[in-house]
Amino acid sequence: MWSVEFESSKVEIEVTKLIRTGKITSEDRLVITTWIRLITEEGPARIQKEKRWDDHPLTADWKGYRSSSFSNSGRIIYKIENQVIKILIARITPDHDYKRLK
Repeated sequence: MWSVEFESSKVEIEVTKLIRTGKITSEDRLVITTWIRLITEEGPARIQKEKRWDDHPLTADWKGYRSSSFSNSGRIIYKIENQVIKILIARITPDHDYKRLK
């Protein structure tokens, strides 16, 4: 089984703020929960092969990370650590903003 964790407390605070301000809706949260369930039970290959998630590797500043869609513009940016054990959520963005957090 895989585990899903925030990459840092800063990311967790950002996600909490997005939820509190309504930028991540209750519908988005249901989709994100489905993504987490699928990836923890079956691993990243399950998400990567399903067209619905539009999962793909990123480049430039995000090299080594992947992006999965949870809505038309919302993305979960994550990386696979040790390729076996954990998936770390690096960023959940409701508006397709790929700027790296400082």
